Formats: sequence, C-alpha cells, structure tokens
Amino acid sequence: MLEGTIPSEIGQLEDALVILNGNENLSIPAPLSLCFVSGFDLKDDAKLCPIERNALKELHILTKGQEWTNGANWTNEYSSYCFWQGVTCDAANRTTVLNLTNNGLSGKLSESIRNLTSLEVLDLSDNDIKGAIPTEIGLLSHLHRLRLNHNSFVGDKTNFGNLKSLELIQLHGNRLSGTIPTLNLEFPNSSSYIADCGSPSDFDESLNCEECTMCCNAQGDCYPQEESNIQKVGFDTYMQFAGVFFACLIGASCALVLAVSTYDKYRNCNLPSSSIHQPSLTDRDKKYALDAWGFDQSINFS
Repeated sequence: MLEGTIPSEIGQLEDALVILNGNENLSIPAPLSLCFVSGFDLKDDAKLCPIERNALKELHILTKGQEWTNGANWTNEYSSYCFWQGVTCDAANRTTVLNLTNNGLSGKLSESIRNLTSLEVLDLSDNDIKGAIPTEIGLLSHLHRLRLNHNSFVGDKTNFGNLKSLELIQLHGNRLSGTIPTLNLEFPNSSSYIADCGSPSDFDESLNCEECTMCCNAQGDCYPQEESNIQKVGFDTYMQFAGVFFACLIGASCALVLAVSTYDKYRNCNLPSSSIHQPSLTDRDKKYALDAWGFDQSINFS
C-alpha cells in the first residue's frame, strides 16, 4: 500500500492509466497536473482533486494562463488554490473572490466556473477573453459584483439566469448583441449596470438592455439611461403614445358627435307643435291701429 505525497512527475504521463484506488494513506491533495490526466482513476475524488481547484485550473488553461501577466502559484502542484493570484477564499476554503482584471487573459471563459458556487465577486475586466459569456454564470447565486467589461465577448443570447444578489454588472466594451433578459433587480446608481446599448452601435440595432442604468456606444461614450417623459407617464415608446393619443382623439370626436345629435333630438321634441296658432304680424298691426284711432275692434279691415 502506498502512502505519502504522490510525485508530481506522474502528472506528466498524460496518456497513461494511473490506478491508485485503495491507497488510503496518500497525502492530499494530489498533484494538480495528475487531476487532469484522463486515465487517473481518482480524478473525481473531491479530496485528492478539489472541485474548485479543478474549475480554476480549467479557467487557467482555457484563458491561456501561460501568457498571463501575473499567474503566481497557478501552476503550483500542491499549494492551496486559496493562495493563487487573484483568488480569495473564506474560512471553509470556498472561493469568494476571483479578481484577474487587466491580467492578460485571452482564449475563452470556462463553463466550469459554475463550480465556484460561493463566488461573490467575479472581475475579469480589461482582458481579451473571446467567445460567448457562459450562461453557467447564472448559477452563481451568491454573486453580487460581475465585471466582464472591456473584453472581446460576442453573442446574442447573453443570459444571467436568476441572479438575485447582483449589485453591480458591467459588460460594456464587448461585442454583445440581441437582448439581455431582465433580472428584475433594482440597482443603486447610474454605474451599476453598464452595457453597449447606446447609439451609434457596431450592429444594425443596439444591444437591448432595458434594465441598464448606463449605455455606451460604438465611440466609447457612455451616458445614463434615464426614463424619457413618455416613459415617465407609462409609455414605452413614442409610437405607443401616438397610438393611444389618436385613439383617444377619435373616441372624443365620436362622443362629441353623439352628444350633439342627442341634444338636437331633445330640443326638437320640446318645441311647440306647428298646429298651435301664433299671432301673425298682421294681426298685431291691426290691433295697434284700432287702439291708436280709438275705434271699436269690431271694425272690419278686410
């Protein structure tokens, strides 16, 4: 039975079959490189190959870690990942912060980031990471700061799932398009949620981000996205407002015509009938003449 530290050189046997099952006295963790040997029978053992360490190492590989500006300890075979450059852990050795801003990352972002389940801050800003933003980020329920701005992310299906703890999200300086689904969150200030939703855009239509508090355009100018006067009274667009306005105008016109018509009918119904005799102008004239001359009204003028 083997015991003690597993030699790191075994991790260089990429195509080898490494069987260590049954050796209960092996030191933990196993060498970092050994956990990425496909033929290692204990690569899924969380003690020998911690899940979070594997997730971080995969990120290191896919973002071309050998080219990073500062990758201190990321290739150390035995050190805890909590001591790797940019990684912060809590008392239970769970990764809570991953801050690799402006550190020369490229390649693409690993989907295994979903395994950093206690992550609260993810800052990969000012690098050159390409490809789509993994939807697996939406599984990081404790995340409250997400900065992916100024990279080369692309895609029209960006989705952050059901993140309810976010207080800051910055996506500007990428090449995202389409629509970002709403998160139904309230952000504290104008720089809390920034994306490339301004105009002019690099695309036929700007990125649609209804919740964004600030929009940046293709020229790099950013400005707060505030409600227009139309939106403040409950309309999303001027077209919607115009439709409602004209509908109200037509309705008011119809109501006015109906009111006038009803009034005319009412007035005609209350006028004296034409069969009732009204004194003519000639009768009044005859009476006036008789009174003026002092004659009896029995005189006939005919």
